[in-house]
Amino acid sequence: MKKTTVALLLICINFTSFAQIKIYKGAWFDIKYPSGFTAKGSLKSASAAQGYESAVFTSPDKLVQFYVFSPQWNGEANDIALKPTEKISNTQSKFSGKQETKWWTITAKDGSYSRSYQEKKNEELNVSWVLGIKYKNQAAFNRYKKNYEAFKRSLVQYAD
Repeated sequence: MKKTTVALLLICINFTSFAQIKIYKGAWFDIKYPSGFTAKGSLKSASAAQGYESAVFTSPDKLVQFYVFSPQWNGEANDIALKPTEKISNTQSKFSGKQETKWWTITAKDGSYSRSYQEKKNEELNVSWVLGIKYKNQAAFNRYKKNYEAFKRSLVQYAD
């Protein structure tokens, strides 16, 4: 009886976890995001007839937004460019062979939000992606941190 109860409990937990995730299909990528979030394409694909190269995922309480930019090859994530009302507050870069990883944070000058990004570029393979999170405050970031980490790990890129 105990084994059956434990098995049913594990099945329910796995089903619940699965039911809480949706998959967004971009022009050249798939990514998993929490089902309560609203997904919206941002930059239309430059190389595919349909689909987006970037998308934004907004939490139900609007405290955070997740971001992905994953073009077929290299590209520029113009939809996250620095605005006149913002400042770059933190940057870091690291090279590993032909691959460069950059991290940066953009903060609203009035302190109303921050946006943190990670970009990976491989010039030799001519591929890149950007993942990011926009958050109202540190408490909002902390609340959604595990969801964001799962979001980042779930990116799958495609090429022709």
